[in-house]
Amino acid sequence: MPQSPKWCVSAGAPKLGDMTVFIVQESVHADHVSRHETREAAIAAIEEMVREGLAERGEFNIREIDDAGKTLRVFGVPGEAARTEVA
Repeated sequence: MPQSPKWCVSAGAPKLGDMTVFIVQESVHADHVSRHETREAAIAAIEEMVREGLAERGEFNIREIDDAGKTLRVFGVPGEAARTEVA
């Protein structure tokens, strides 16, 4: 089950320190669900929610954010209908 995200928000961007993180978010509204240190962990969190029946495929995507809070890209779980963009 995803945990509540723990970060400070300033001007709408998460401040995360000296690391790139991967945020699981709703595909439609981009509401943050959980934060992960690796792409693989974020994908695993989405896959677990789908397996447990808590989410439908394509309901969540992943936002990669750098240490300054800038979005690097948004992508879906491999094998799903995915939306990918580069900021």
